[in-house]
Amino acid sequence: MKMIYYSFIFGYFKDHFPKMLLSIAGISLGIALFVSTQINAWRAEKSVLDQMIGYSSENFMGRYVANNQNQGADDRFIKIVESNVSENIRVEPELQTKATYSATNNQIQSIPVIGRDILQTKITNTTKEPIEKIPKYLLSQALAERLKIHTDKITLSICETDIQLQKDNFDILPMEGIFLVMDITRLQSICDKQKLLTSIWLIDEVKQTQSPEIPIIKSDEWTFESKNQIIERAGVVLSSLKINLTIVSLVSVLISFFMVSNMFTGLYLSRKKEFGILLSIGSSKQNNFLLFLTQAIVIGTLGGFAGVLLGILVANTNFLTTVNTITDANQISSYQNIPVSVILLGLTISVIGSIIASIYNSYKTFQILPIDLIREKDSTNPTNLFGFSKFSNSLISLASLSLGIYLGFVQIAKQILPGMIGIGFIIFAFVLLNFLCLPFVIHQIDNLLSKIRFHPSVKIGLKEIQSEPWKHGLTASTIMLSSSLVLTLTSLTESYEQSVVRWVNEENKSDFSLINEKKLNSGEPGVPVFLLETMANDPTFSAVEPFYIDSKFIVNGKYYTLHVFNFSNQYNKDEIIASNNLCFLDHICKGDLITINTEKTPQLQIKIQDTKEHFFSERGTIMMDYSFFQKIFKVNHLNSIRITRNKSSSEEDTITQLRKITKKYDLKYINQAELKKLYLGGMNKVFSILDTLKVSALIISILALTTSLVYFIREKSQMLAGLKSIGMSSFQMFQLIYYQALFLVSFGILSGILNSIVLSPIVIFGINRNAFGWVLDFQYPLSFVVKLPILIPVITFIICLIPFYFLKQMNISKELKYE
Repeated sequence: MKMIYYSFIFGYFKDHFPKMLLSIAGISLGIALFVSTQINAWRAEKSVLDQMIGYSSENFMGRYVANNQNQGADDRFIKIVESNVSENIRVEPELQTKATYSATNNQIQSIPVIGRDILQTKITNTTKEPIEKIPKYLLSQALAERLKIHTDKITLSICETDIQLQKDNFDILPMEGIFLVMDITRLQSICDKQKLLTSIWLIDEVKQTQSPEIPIIKSDEWTFESKNQIIERAGVVLSSLKINLTIVSLVSVLISFFMVSNMFTGLYLSRKKEFGILLSIGSSKQNNFLLFLTQAIVIGTLGGFAGVLLGILVANTNFLTTVNTITDANQISSYQNIPVSVILLGLTISVIGSIIASIYNSYKTFQILPIDLIREKDSTNPTNLFGFSKFSNSLISLASLSLGIYLGFVQIAKQILPGMIGIGFIIFAFVLLNFLCLPFVIHQIDNLLSKIRFHPSVKIGLKEIQSEPWKHGLTASTIMLSSSLVLTLTSLTESYEQSVVRWVNEENKSDFSLINEKKLNSGEPGVPVFLLETMANDPTFSAVEPFYIDSKFIVNGKYYTLHVFNFSNQYNKDEIIASNNLCFLDHICKGDLITINTEKTPQLQIKIQDTKEHFFSERGTIMMDYSFFQKIFKVNHLNSIRITRNKSSSEEDTITQLRKITKKYDLKYINQAELKKLYLGGMNKVFSILDTLKVSALIISILALTTSLVYFIREKSQMLAGLKSIGMSSFQMFQLIYYQALFLVSFGILSGILNSIVLSPIVIFGINRNAFGWVLDFQYPLSFVVKLPILIPVITFIICLIPFYFLKQMNISKELKYE
């Protein structure tokens, strides 16, 4: 029995290596995208969590955080905490700020700086050997690599003070993440924050199985956060991002397994007689079933391993980035560990997906009889799919389509499950319709070709498709899914682009914006505040307005984005405005009161006077007037200054004046068009993973069609050899497979266009609305669709080259020999 399994599975692999390689490649591409996106999502969450709790959280229990994180709070609170906690809990003070350094691309990068008690903290215990000299600075391994620390001297700027990293004053921590640790008293001195802390850590020194209870101490300056609360907040911050990454990658896996199911159909048809032979020599139906299923498991396992390795490679090369307004791409890329759970999940999906994709054909092997050795055609009725009549299947598909559309437009904040279930029903309906429509469409084309003179090879190819609607329906459905995915995602990105452009036009009517280009990557403000007043007195400009962003603004204990600018006169400048998506997602709406921590008034309550559309943060945006912002916060730099030209001055004079200012203060001015490009560039970074998915989907569909044609050549080898022997030329043989492929590609893409027309509004107004709360300006890529009649023949020609190569290698005498 072992020899049967060995010769049946591995013998076939050896004799048909190119076919198996195509099949495994299809699985591995889908799994690779899933694994790489999941690794990046895990790293994004790890980077956010580490930045929240300080990169060393093994025995971390909780912390008290200063309500004013920019300034900190008085360190006298430490004594109160120490007197109220157990002796087994170590209390560690911490001061966090940021440092900047110049990267090789002339960009300013920002990194967290952690001030700790170096003698007390255990973060310095990187080796078992005693430390002879305590270093001034401790750098993470990733930061040392970024700074190219082998050079003699590195300059960092902390609190506008330059410090020098030299070979004798720092040590490297073997830890992931980009950060720097230094003694807290030194950092307090550098930042002029003597006796001020940003947090107080509570560490379980004895690692008790049951954590001791921590008394909550009430204070106007401090707030307690448990470890679970911090983890929960980090999860909430990236929940939408992680869900969408998972969905996006699983769609790619779905497409790849449609291809695999098609491959197993071809595999079944090409090996059908082998199962009949096994039955005639004493094997059982159950053994045939298990044999085919084992073959599927082997292919799924090989594809899974290849996909996991490829996914790890993609994740480690930073080809796919996990970007949103809270994550730092540099921090994410510094993590290199791979969670075992993601690897196991990728392998599990690969194996289970292969089993599901092959289960129908495995069942068909169970039904094979020895008479199938001489039976040329499958006796099953091609219109009776899944045991139902054609009419019943039509009703099922229409009911599934209607239910899917209804579920797709259900609006529940932060709940995308109904929309995804709806998409599943719609895809199922279209796949079923593909199986039903394929024979009908071919019949109509056949009637049309019979009225005009057309090459017989075309009719032969179409008749072969008509005779096996299940096999070729799967191929067409794979192409449908890929093309629909590309068109739907393109519709989504174009809708975002249109919405962002409209928003910029409405929100920023200024002629120019003054920015610090070097600090764009870090997200740090870099335009001096005093410059605002200086330029306001310049007659060259009719209006000069501030613009400030804080992407980690805490409201009611959660992270949101703060935008500060000048309100128009219709608004109360001592109240704030909330974005529509913040109102939809977290029910923080007009008339509500929110609580924020300010530098002057802890736990300040502010009223929301209105809501408006604001396409910036997927978590929601708080808008505040600059005059009110100045009353409650101290700020030295702005993100930009918006400038409107005085109409009495010429544009040349305005630009000349701007050049003087930018040269003097090392800044840059950009016009309205460049500002839109800047916003769109940030949006494209977030959606870069969708472009990768489009390419992946197209590659998988091309592999699916190529594999289908290769199996067609193998299965119909005797027929093709017979046609070749009676005089059919190589060009005519190429025509046969070309027109067969052209029909499948055209049918699949047409079905994909119709599918995307249904799915695009659901994704934009259903799923996207529920996930992020935005109502986008709907756009559909018609310009791309009209180019398809030109692209389809070219794509089909390229796809047919590999199958035609196998056809050319066919040995006529060998194929015409019957067993």
